[in-house]
Amino acid sequence: MEMQNPDTGIKMHTQRVMITNIPHALTGGDILQWIIQHLKIAEEEALNLGNLIVKYGYIYPLQEPKNLTLKTDSSLYRFQTPYFWPTQQWAADDTDYAIYLAKKNIKRKGVLEEYEKEHYNLLNKKINYKWDFVIMQAKEQYRTGKERKKADRYALDCQEKAYWLVHRTPPGMQDVLDYGLDRVTDPNENKVN
Repeated sequence: MEMQNPDTGIKMHTQRVMITNIPHALTGGDILQWIIQHLKIAEEEALNLGNLIVKYGYIYPLQEPKNLTLKTDSSLYRFQTPYFWPTQQWAADDTDYAIYLAKKNIKRKGVLEEYEKEHYNLLNKKINYKWDFVIMQAKEQYRTGKERKKADRYALDCQEKAYWLVHRTPPGMQDVLDYGLDRVTDPNENKVN
């Protein structure tokens, strides 16, 4: 919250990403400098903290949405909406994830990542009794999204992607929300269920 303070927080600007102007964007370098100056810590420690803030989804990348690390250059980021913060502790349930995947499937005309296709098919089998609802919601959210301004649509897509990358971690990425003795610390190791 302090990072977003209009007076003492990180300065945000409208930035151009591809052909879209994105409001309230900030650079990785500005994030790092703010952490160093306000917490009075060394650069290495600030970078570690910045990476955790991104990995937990409080700040998300605009240009490489799958790369949940803090780049300390002019790479662009935005603050995640508090609704999507892990501290809200609302369950990332199967129906919400199925709607997200179905919407993405509609938008990209069937082109999903391999792991997303697997999840989509598994969810279709698991919650088949309400699959019509999932598809209806996905179509409605897609239609509503098309009515938004391009910049808002792009930012929302990045927000959702960042949320699901944190809460439904793809293979090979460390799950930062995974706790306990069974936690996978090697990203190449398979989870024990």
